[in-house]
Amino acid sequence: MGIIDTLKNAELFAGLETHHLKMITELCRGGSFKEGTMIFNEGDEATELYILTEGKVVLEMELRPLPDYPPIPSALEVVIKGGCFGWSAIAEPYVYTLSARCMTNCTVLAIKGDMLRQAMTDDLSLGYEVMARLVKLVSLRLTHTRLRLTSGIGLILMGRELGKPE
Repeated sequence: MGIIDTLKNAELFAGLETHHLKMITELCRGGSFKEGTMIFNEGDEATELYILTEGKVVLEMELRPLPDYPPIPSALEVVIKGGCFGWSAIAEPYVYTLSARCMTNCTVLAIKGDMLRQAMTDDLSLGYEVMARLVKLVSLRLTHTRLRLTSGIGLILMGRELGKPE
């Protein structure tokens, strides 16, 4: 599958006009990571946006329910083929909000955030379309995160704080 086809099937770029997809292909580079590799860590400077072309990536964060206790690593989302991650590379303050770890061997298309931001500034219709899709993606992930936290670990941790048995 070529880069344009990959972009057409990527959640962040699906439905963009062909000339916009061609612009974005010029910004892409391929990459691969072995199972268990941390692609980036929460709090790192966000330099690249990724489209997963093969494999599975888990997006994680460290929960700190109590200040004096060690953090609890928590999986919040699993990205599959066609999924995007590292969106912080195109949204201020350009700091990754989660960590990305390969669950399997993975291949990606990586897009430099600064170059994509410049393309979006140069072509405002591209900028609008990408940002509209980004808002939808972030909103869905926030909703999924809230559901996971309130239906599982959030309730367990609350019970511990209140001294209730598990």
